[in-house]
Amino acid sequence: MAVTTEADRERASDEAAEWLVRLREAPDDQANQARFAAWRAAAPVHEAAWTEISQAFELIGEPLARRPQTSSESVPRLRRKHVPGLLAAGIGIALAASAAMLFLPGWMLRLEADFATAAGEWREVTLADGSSVELAPLSGIDVSLKDGRREVRLLAGKAFFRVTPDPERPFQVEARNVRATVLGTEFEVSLDRTGTGVAVAEGRVRVDGGALSRVLAAGRWLQFDAAGGLRDGIRSESEIGLWRHGEIVAHDQLIAAVVNELRPYFNGVIVIASDAIARRRVTGVYRLREPVEALRALARAHGDISVTQVSPWLVIVSAD
Repeated sequence: MAVTTEADRERASDEAAEWLVRLREAPDDQANQARFAAWRAAAPVHEAAWTEISQAFELIGEPLARRPQTSSESVPRLRRKHVPGLLAAGIGIALAASAAMLFLPGWMLRLEADFATAAGEWREVTLADGSSVELAPLSGIDVSLKDGRREVRLLAGKAFFRVTPDPERPFQVEARNVRATVLGTEFEVSLDRTGTGVAVAEGRVRVDGGALSRVLAAGRWLQFDAAGGLRDGIRSESEIGLWRHGEIVAHDQLIAAVVNELRPYFNGVIVIASDAIARRRVTGVYRLREPVEALRALARAHGDISVTQVSPWLVIVSAD
């Protein structure tokens, strides 16, 4: 039986919110309806996420169908740039998001992890062996330093490690099915709905994942995509773990990827209104401590994209 992870639930919650906006934008688009039906049927976690957001809408008196729409059914339309319509969507998504944040990124993560952070929270932990770990928002780790072992399991988010050398006890970090092994170095491990990544700021790290085993030197990174793909590359060592200083640098990245980086720093839901916007690319430096302003800076790079904050918990990135 496949195990549903927190990353799976987080991804499903985000996708359900995005489907809500798409369906309300194009209620008569049968191709869109077919894709939505396929998404719901693909995994039980998808149906659970959609049920949650449907129930939230019923609470505000605007029911959504429990099943895929047929051509004779209508989906309440989200009127572009009309605040009352957006606000209704915002209330529904915020209710669903609040429930998700209560049980998943917040309380559930804290129940499972030895050390965890909430949305918008940074935390530095010194381990018993003298090594230190800096956690990004919505991140959590389990730590085992006993029986001659030094093992850390990343449950969600991002962690930056400064490892105290001990040749007799290699330091290992596991994230999903990826393991990073070091003797003494500085490196980052990330785990989210897009996949698992390892990037080395100093020293050397051996990365094992599936049939792959590779040693990364400073400035090298590997990304195991959730779909099974593998990417690697080189970046400036100063950019690895830059989130610890409240910034990220995007080099010709998809808007979807940049928004995914910003989500843990916003205490609510960020929705990209269309795949066309998500696939566009952007380059820039963005401030994580001000995620809404970072989104607006991203939008300014494209004259036809706007950012609308319709409640403290909901931001929508859409086309003008």
